Amino acid sequence: MHVEPSQLQRSSVGLPAPELPPGRSGGPQTIRTSRLREVRPRPPIELVWLSAVSWEFPLVGRTRMITEAWWALGQPATFVQIPSYRTAAEKLSSPFRTACPEHVVRPWPAYPARLWRHVPPARLLRGIRRSARMLRRQLASRVDFDRAVALVVSPAWSPWLDELPFRTVVYDCIDDPRVMTPRVDLLPLYERWETELIGRASAAVVTSRPIADAIRSQRRDLPMATVRNGVDSDSFRSRAHYLPRPEDLPFPCSAPVVGFVGALYDWIDWSLIGRVAMKLAGFSFVFVGPFGSVAPPAWIVKLPNVRFLGHRPYNLIPAYISAFDVCWLPFKEDCVTVKANPVKIYEYLALGKPVVSTPVADQQSFEGLIAVGRTPDSVARLLCTAASDSGARSLERMGFAQRNTWKARAIEYLDYLAAIGPHSSTLPAREEPASSPLPARLASVRSRSLEVE
Repeated sequence: MHVEPSQLQRSSVGLPAPELPPGRSGGPQTIRTSRLREVRPRPPIELVWLSAVSWEFPLVGRTRMITEAWWALGQPATFVQIPSYRTAAEKLSSPFRTACPEHVVRPWPAYPARLWRHVPPARLLRGIRRSARMLRRQLASRVDFDRAVALVVSPAWSPWLDELPFRTVVYDCIDDPRVMTPRVDLLPLYERWETELIGRASAAVVTSRPIADAIRSQRRDLPMATVRNGVDSDSFRSRAHYLPRPEDLPFPCSAPVVGFVGALYDWIDWSLIGRVAMKLAGFSFVFVGPFGSVAPPAWIVKLPNVRFLGHRPYNLIPAYISAFDVCWLPFKEDCVTVKANPVKIYEYLALGKPVVSTPVADQQSFEGLIAVGRTPDSVARLLCTAASDSGARSLERMGFAQRNTWKARAIEYLDYLAAIGPHSSTLPAREEPASSPLPARLASVRSRSLEVE
């Protein structure tokens, strides 16, 4: 059964919104929580993210944004970073050097990922369990494992759960496992961990229908809901309005600017970029974001109308998008992108920009506000059409973003968690996930849930 959270009756309202200290200038809020714990009673749901990234990950994304939205709604959440020697070393070398909110937990890793294939499996598992027991002690002072809901974003946490006695485990599946895998040679291990995670989960939350289908192919009885991505539309528009035009962009009006903002990782279609740029020699193509393991081919870098600017701070991103005439997502059409619900589309639409994309998951959910092309010829035509956009649909695009904020997603998520949380008396024991019946509170909303075909 697949439940759309917007169909659930809100059962987690009534929490007072805490007074949050201001965040860093222009960027996402950094929330300090110790004072809030002293003045507020424990909320009805205790939430613990087992994240796929660090809190300060430069490509600020879904997990952090939903966490901040929950805090603004009065719902605290603990954010456990993915185990990393870099962040652990920072914590040891100088606990005051890196600004880390008090609701963020930095666990000690077992082994560096580059060594996993060379460590005997039994030894690797012992190391993971040793680190997991340390994390359990860290969390014991913060949460009640019987009441808390673990929101597991990466399959890498699966072996850790043997030592973390959460009664409720929700698989927050936002991408194909390949996106979470730090090295290609570790993909079989991550796929095995994901299978284990799906088997032990109490429920799942996904961002697209193809992800739901992939999970359902492994376990049809797993309760599941779709909570797509979003954008902080008000903040995005405000920063775009007040920030100056970045100086490293092409001069205004010299040529239509086609832009992309995000990770230039393995899912980028370099061939498509190069062929489209050659077809549209009168356009400027700008790419803002870090490279992955594969840099763009030299022949593309040498094209006179293509510019790679590298990573830019998140709080400056609205200024770059605001300067684009057309926003583009040039992805490969593969098992990663066909499952993706890109955050960048929501951010582009928040500023009213026309968007051209290669195929992504659930395109209909964008209500006809993105143009989709596959071949260099079709993409070039769509970019030309978008570059002459009169702005007639700008308000419609911004309205879509306003309806799909991170706050709205946070509320949808809470609705679903309230239905499946550990306060449900029929929640199955964690030791028997494969045969777990549908939780009673979730079954009670079956009649008013929206079934996804």
